Amino acid sequence: MTLKLKNSLGGALEDFLSLEPRKVRMYHCGPTVNQPIHIGKFRSYLLADVLRRHLERSGYEVLQVMNLTDVGHLNEFEEDVVEIAAGRAGGYAWELAENEMRLFHADRRALGIRGAHEYPKAREHVEEMIETIRLLEEAGATYVEGGNLYLDITRYEKMGCLCGSTIEELAELQDGSKTTEGAQKRNPLDIDLWRTDALHQMRWESPWGSGFPGWHVECVAMSRKYLGEHFDIHTGADDNLNPHHEFEMAQAAVLAGEGDDREPLAHYWLHSGSVSVEGQAMSKSNGNIVPVRELLESGIRGRVVRVALLSEHYRDNLDFGEAALDKASEAVNVILGFRDHLSGQVSDDTSDPGAPVAGWITDTDTSFTAALDEDLDYWKAISIVVKALSSLEADTVGSPAQALDALGDWDRVLGIL
Repeated sequence: MTLKLKNSLGGALEDFLSLEPRKVRMYHCGPTVNQPIHIGKFRSYLLADVLRRHLERSGYEVLQVMNLTDVGHLNEFEEDVVEIAAGRAGGYAWELAENEMRLFHADRRALGIRGAHEYPKAREHVEEMIETIRLLEEAGATYVEGGNLYLDITRYEKMGCLCGSTIEELAELQDGSKTTEGAQKRNPLDIDLWRTDALHQMRWESPWGSGFPGWHVECVAMSRKYLGEHFDIHTGADDNLNPHHEFEMAQAAVLAGEGDDREPLAHYWLHSGSVSVEGQAMSKSNGNIVPVRELLESGIRGRVVRVALLSEHYRDNLDFGEAALDKASEAVNVILGFRDHLSGQVSDDTSDPGAPVAGWITDTDTSFTAALDEDLDYWKAISIVVKALSSLEADTVGSPAQALDALGDWDRVLGIL
């Protein structure tokens, strides 16, 4: 069966075809490192992890890049969130960012998320961002207002193609939330490429003055550096879709030049659904933001958090709470119990290593792979394994060594053992 992915670009379930035979280049929107990362963001990182694991198990060579945003991500008051958090802590922005990056990686490892091949930091790639902005300026797609450089979004006629809205509909939504700074823009959708600020802690010299890059240009510059002008897959959380990924698409299209046949930045765009907590939307206003770090410190096993965040299809909304954790814990315990039970029997296994693989292993493997091929249905895949293991009797397991080998192979995607 061919891997099928629900592509946000067009909204269809598509057969996956890599740009290069058996090679995949993919980019993932990583964390803004101003605070502990919550479960909604980690759900999107788990989507990226399962995708990479399944591709590699299927024989692809994968190059994975995930950015780390440590400058330029503005809040609703157009303040840099990393700098604001550092100010509250009484320290420097880069010190806070480095500490949060270290803690992010600790949380990631606890959830069994494999390390990306590259984790480019925004502040270490400002030179590439300045060059990207210069090319956008050369294309006549920028203008200066209030000392800041903006991208004229009207230069991209397909704005809204990812989220299924027209540019007029997007502008209407954005217009109602303009700040004083935003009012300087010609169009409420126009994005800041470079902001001049002589007081900003992290600032660089540029052709447009001393300042710092805008968040939306960072991923374009870094993905193009590590993956090229066009690559296979781009993932993120659903709140990245609009406006961040729309703006990435817009910049890449301007850089690619005129014509309807120009290639998109990424050919497949995948987005994880939102997360609620015990039936209530997770938000600052509701006071129910759940950092992964908090769960781990409370004693919940990382592998249980991993499975709980994948206990609904990645595109569906997930209600996180005791029920999801209990469901995940049961699945994890079945798999760990089976592994531990058979591990002590391997040394006494007298079965012929060359004997045919037990039928339950073959059947489970076929169903397991088919579930993942159908748009990465992780929960269906793990449920297939759990059901198979739970139904075995002592005389139906077959060779313990073969059973453990099969479990280890499935865990290449499950990430539990």
